[in-house]
Amino acid sequence: MARKPYSSGALLVCFLLAAAHAPGLEKTIELGKDALWADMMSLDGLTPLPGKWGFQDLALSGGAYSVDSSTELLLHFDTRAATDATGNYTFQGDGPALSGFMPAMGTASAAFTGARTGAALAGAADSMLSPGALWADFTIEFWLSPATMADGEEILSWTGADRPTAGTTNGAGTATATGNLTAQSIRCFIRDRRLVWDFMNVFRLPGAGRIPVRLAGTRQILPRVWHHHLLRFDSRVGLLSYLIDGVPEALVHVTDTGSETGSVAVAVIGTARSGPLVLGAGYTGFLDEIRISRRAVDNPVLSRFLGRTGVAVSRIIDLGYSSTRIIRIDSVDSTPADSGIEFSYQAADSWGGHKVLKGDTDWIPFVPGKDFGDSVKSRYVQLRVELYPDGTRTQSPRLSSLRVVYEPNLPPAPPAGLMATAGNGKVTLSWRKVDDLDVKGYLVFYGTSPHNYLGTGALPGPSPIDAGAATSIEIGGLDNGNLYYFAVAAYDDSQPRQQSEFSAEVSARPSRIYPGGNQ
Repeated sequence: MARKPYSSGALLVCFLLAAAHAPGLEKTIELGKDALWADMMSLDGLTPLPGKWGFQDLALSGGAYSVDSSTELLLHFDTRAATDATGNYTFQGDGPALSGFMPAMGTASAAFTGARTGAALAGAADSMLSPGALWADFTIEFWLSPATMADGEEILSWTGADRPTAGTTNGAGTATATGNLTAQSIRCFIRDRRLVWDFMNVFRLPGAGRIPVRLAGTRQILPRVWHHHLLRFDSRVGLLSYLIDGVPEALVHVTDTGSETGSVAVAVIGTARSGPLVLGAGYTGFLDEIRISRRAVDNPVLSRFLGRTGVAVSRIIDLGYSSTRIIRIDSVDSTPADSGIEFSYQAADSWGGHKVLKGDTDWIPFVPGKDFGDSVKSRYVQLRVELYPDGTRTQSPRLSSLRVVYEPNLPPAPPAGLMATAGNGKVTLSWRKVDDLDVKGYLVFYGTSPHNYLGTGALPGPSPIDAGAATSIEIGGLDNGNLYYFAVAAYDDSQPRQQSEFSAEVSARPSRIYPGGNQ
């Protein structure tokens, strides 16, 4: 509550009451912007991203993968120098260009413009593409947003060679060799607006014979729309599956019988030569979050965001004075499509030292920018925001700042004009009234050393003595000859009440030379 100066003139009272609520008395505490969300106690499912004014916005955490024990290759394409998060692969050259326009995950994706060379990745000596490497379970997955959908555009490809073995055939069932070497290749390319996966001389049976493998999706892919593509091999039964957005498109048993009862063929990289993994040769469009795993992935992340919502809770903010009026809470945010943000708060004049001001179920919703009137008055406030993605789970709201606008409930001014008159075993004090309608009384402090008001033994009681609304008091029961020091403070009607600073200190020495008294 702001101070409301007292005057007998009605016009002056109205003027001063209006001035007490003038914008000049408002104060603000801002979360975000240059504070970089340091005042947020917890971020659950949210992450700071580059945002407005060159600072940080809070947005939903992306569903980007992290490296685990089975990860062979992981490309996020979120930083200018795109690198494999596992360290197993290195771009030969600068790598693909990056674009921050609507990535599938994170803050950017790889952008390809149809160049035939693509972007080549060289594997480490112990990678899955190293000569002689034998694959058991594996998964290749990525997000794709093509632009032109021309036949022959390659999403990824690899070529190598092996020394020929008996029974080696290509996709047409004929031997394929260069000199005394057998050519191998892995290709994922576009044909008839569908993705096709082709493995030439890669899958080998236990008897060294090779099985050609080709899978094609049944759905035509829409241009300029992100879809998740996954190729998964389960070596227990030889099942190779192709899925789009988690829905099976094609499957084949890579066995000598073509069913799960036959002998399983596994992928084997030839010992003669192994080239780089090439991304986007001749492809036009975007590619994001490429992961190769040494396991059959059953639960891929199919949403841009990890969870259905994200929650941030602020620290407990101390506004300095009890019964401070919180005028409103402002927000700078954006909610694209049908994404949204729910705002709530807790407020109290006391705090028990817990992380949450009241309880986890005591959050009160509010509309940013809407005036609370006089309904919220407290010393402590805590904020909570919950962010929701849009219905397609591809767009996140962004929160740039929160600002608490409040009017401090300042304590009263200290009393002025304190005077002390010594008597026989007593001291009489008087002071001027504090001209403030909120002042409800005065506390009288006394002691036997300067600025140390721990006195006891006076008839009205120990220090401090509540004088009520009076502006004078007689303090009896004091020892003659002792020098006493006094100060007075005003208090208001806040709950808990607020006390002014001490008045100027005065001193007096009771004595028997004064008439009357209680000694």
